[in-house]
Amino acid sequence: MRLRTRLGLAFVLMSVLPLTAITLYSYSTTIRAFRHAVEAEESAIAADMGRRMDVATSALGDRVDRISAAAEARDWTARDRTLDDSFRQQVADTLGDAGTFLSRLQFVPSPPPPSPPGRPYPASHARGLTPARRPGHRPGISHPAAPAPPAPPAQPPTAMPTTPAPTTAAAFPAAAGTAADDKQLAADTGKAIIDLIPPGSIPPDAQASLGTLKDLAFVLPQFGQTGAVLNAGIEEAARAMEQRVRAIGQSVQADSGLVNGNRRAVIDQWISRMKQGQALDIPVRREGRVVGTMNAEVSLDRVLESVLASRSRESGEIAFAIDAQNRLFTSGRRDRATLESLGLLTRIRASREPVQTVANDQWVVVARREPSGLVFGIARPIGSALGDIRLATGRNLGLGLLAVLVALVGIVPISSRMTRNLSALHSGVRQIAAGDLSARVPVRSKDEIGSLGAAFNQMASDLGAHQKLLAERERLRGELDLCRQIQTEMLPKHPLRLGFAEIKGVSIPAREVGGDFFNYFLLPEGEVALLVGDVSGKGVGAALLMANVQATLRARLSLEHDLAALADAIDHEIDESTPQAVYLTLFMGILDGSHRVLRYVNAGHNPQFVLRAEGGLDRLVSTGLPIAMFAGHGYKDASVTLGEGDILFFYTDGITEVENEQGEMFGSDRLEALLAKHHQEGVDAILAHIEQAVLEFRGAADLFDDATMMVLRLGASASSPA
Repeated sequence: MRLRTRLGLAFVLMSVLPLTAITLYSYSTTIRAFRHAVEAEESAIAADMGRRMDVATSALGDRVDRISAAAEARDWTARDRTLDDSFRQQVADTLGDAGTFLSRLQFVPSPPPPSPPGRPYPASHARGLTPARRPGHRPGISHPAAPAPPAPPAQPPTAMPTTPAPTTAAAFPAAAGTAADDKQLAADTGKAIIDLIPPGSIPPDAQASLGTLKDLAFVLPQFGQTGAVLNAGIEEAARAMEQRVRAIGQSVQADSGLVNGNRRAVIDQWISRMKQGQALDIPVRREGRVVGTMNAEVSLDRVLESVLASRSRESGEIAFAIDAQNRLFTSGRRDRATLESLGLLTRIRASREPVQTVANDQWVVVARREPSGLVFGIARPIGSALGDIRLATGRNLGLGLLAVLVALVGIVPISSRMTRNLSALHSGVRQIAAGDLSARVPVRSKDEIGSLGAAFNQMASDLGAHQKLLAERERLRGELDLCRQIQTEMLPKHPLRLGFAEIKGVSIPAREVGGDFFNYFLLPEGEVALLVGDVSGKGVGAALLMANVQATLRARLSLEHDLAALADAIDHEIDESTPQAVYLTLFMGILDGSHRVLRYVNAGHNPQFVLRAEGGLDRLVSTGLPIAMFAGHGYKDASVTLGEGDILFFYTDGITEVENEQGEMFGSDRLEALLAKHHQEGVDAILAHIEQAVLEFRGAADLFDDATMMVLRLGASASSPA
């Protein structure tokens, strides 16, 4: 795939996919935030409708309470049309607009207690029967009884009515006498019943029993002397019972609050019943007696309709309520049909959660359940809003893709220029690969592509220079190989086998050529010259100095037998002809085979070893400073006598100073141990063992210095010099 195509695909993938993902994420978060906002707003509206319901029912309860208090202040013992009309107007004024919430409000007066059956009594008996019914009588205080009147002639008994009379008529049978007496009797009867009950002291449940006793006390005197006696006893018992009931009533009143108690708690109970659509039966008391009952029936439909209608319709939302019987209330039938068709109210009716939210793709319904069991909720259509959000999201995505397309159109020429420059680079690389180091590419910009072109041109130039350098190195390598060959030719190629000794050496250079050397050759008098040296430094310079020293020694040893004088002369010559930093260590010796004596000069070289045939090791230590290090100090010669089977071992510091991979040196101790172990073997075996031990010790580490060894064994079976 071409680079231009890959750039286009990469741009599309890195722009279209993130844009689509961001748009979808924005759409989902917007929908989620929109739903949350709608749910929060609907929950607040539902809570507000609950508060409106509380306000409406509380106001209605307070007004019913005021009407009840007004009813208690009325005298219901006489039926008067004018009184009823005025009270009805008072009720209307008290209710006001709240009257529309009541479907029924009635006051049912309580009937007076029925008279016991018996004979008719004379009108005279109705007045002054007991002190409690005479003007000026104070209940609870004893008064002398009035003299009993003479017994009337016997008359047949008159039956009492079986149905209680209205409160405005006497509840007792007519007595023998005038109509005026009967009217006065009725008035006295009502007054006697009301005055006998202390206001606010006797609970309603004891009121009927006291009324019965009082009625008996009123009726019994008509039965003559016996009735009068019974009347006195009953009246005394009624008076005692009234005192005891008064005390009990005061305790009950303080504990239960039934009379003049906690009116707020009673009203709260009314409000709770109103919210449940239940009728109210409110007892009306006057002076502790129930004089009637107010029956109030609240129209829950009208109350809910008022609460729901108080909410203005916005965005097609529908306010609704559900009562304790799961009946649905809305502002209109169409709204109810719409809600029922959604199928979302089933979960709300079944749930007992305080706040319930249900939704689909078109509606969100939030309902709040009140403690009374009423549920207020709001259903809001969101399909249109969701459609607008989807439309806006699609429009934004389309605009984003259009912007990506425009950017892609602008990217094409830029990528063309980039690929054109890269094509030029590719062509230049092919020329370089073909060997044309003069190839260059044009640099048309200062961006990364331009920097790459400039780097390519610099690389091509450097390659040309490096090619020349490599050619020069190859030439020098060839010359070094030639020097190596010359150096190798200068060293002995074969071991020297004499009648009294065998000699062999080896040199391992650290680089192509080194500064170590060894040599052995015969002198004209039949002696053997032995040379081992180490020029400071490595490479060509050390090799040239080594070759010069070897040539000088080979020429002068045949003429000069004083080794100390020869060393001193070479010290001065090299010091004058070489830089000050160049010096060499040198061991030169002459072996007299007939006398087995070795004369030598050790000019700063390592101690050389003499391995005795019977065991033991002698060191041929230094007798002067290295050549050309500090010229003019002079040298001393020394000698050592050898025996049959003794071995002379000559070496340079490259043997003992070789390092392994851990930086540890081989050392002279390992060398001496190897020599002691193999000194009975021939020269070839000794050299092979030491070389193998050095290679194994070094491992993969580089060799930083030349290594040279030479071995001479006395008593070798060689018949002639090599």
